[in-house]
Amino acid sequence: MKKNICFIIFILICFFTVSIATAGPVSTAVREAAEYIVKKFGKGAGGQTVEEVTEATTRAITKYGDDALPILKKTGHAGFSALEQAGDKAPDIIKLYARKGDEAIWIISQPKKLSIFLKHGDSAADALLKHPGIADSLITKYGDDAAGALNNLSRASAQKLNRIADEGILNATKESPELLSVVRKYGDEAMDFIWKNKGALTVASVLGTFLHDPGRFIGGEETLPNGGKNRIGFIDRILGPIADNVNWTLIIIGILCVGFMPFIVRKLIKSYSEIKKASYENKARDNRKENVSVTDSVPKTENKAEQSKKSDDQMIL
Repeated sequence: MKKNICFIIFILICFFTVSIATAGPVSTAVREAAEYIVKKFGKGAGGQTVEEVTEATTRAITKYGDDALPILKKTGHAGFSALEQAGDKAPDIIKLYARKGDEAIWIISQPKKLSIFLKHGDSAADALLKHPGIADSLITKYGDDAAGALNNLSRASAQKLNRIADEGILNATKESPELLSVVRKYGDEAMDFIWKNKGALTVASVLGTFLHDPGRFIGGEETLPNGGKNRIGFIDRILGPIADNVNWTLIIIGILCVGFMPFIVRKLIKSYSEIKKASYENKARDNRKENVSVTDSVPKTENKAEQSKKSDDQMIL
């Protein structure tokens, strides 16, 4: 009996010794992490002290495990908020960071992007990272299909997808959103086909035919019904090269010249008339001056003659 009691006491002593030994380093690591967070990110909106951050870090590690610590050190107060916002899905954030590393911080630290990730998962996270500035709105509006489509597209094709979404192509009919599933499966080739035929694919009947077996149309084995790809392709083949080779700058300048030509002609005629009139007036004014000068000189001549005659008469006398 005494041996059993001694054995139990020995085990208890060993257990508490191990607990004390392990608690020291963990507490030190947590404290150091809290000090690092406060130093790098400040006290946060709530003005938290190092002690308060230490307590929050301890709770997070207790709840989510040691893997939460690297995220908190990288994201600071935003990381605590992200884990709290995630609730039961907080482990998904930890896994995302483990999978994507520092790239994941861009999602974790922004509430809108974090919300998209929590709702649509890893596929949405990949799309957000691959196509920043495009994926946010498309995934918010069209969900998992948009995320899957974006992950299978190059940047140029993703921009085309965003354009047709803005133009309303994906909402033209009830079946239009299914185009995303086609893009998700066939990638850039599907996006190129949809882009070239986006006008035709707003017609319900044409769209239905395409969605029935899109691979055959994308691969070129079939063409869209009349009024769709054939008609549009014909127009493109005829007018496309003409439009590409036309110097639109010269055409616009020519149109402006023709439009303003009557005004320019009237202005020139008016200017010419004014110049001619001014010339006539100047000439007439010069003539008047010459006549006045001649008139003034005649009396002076006569006065001289009279004076000469008077002087002759006086001499005779």
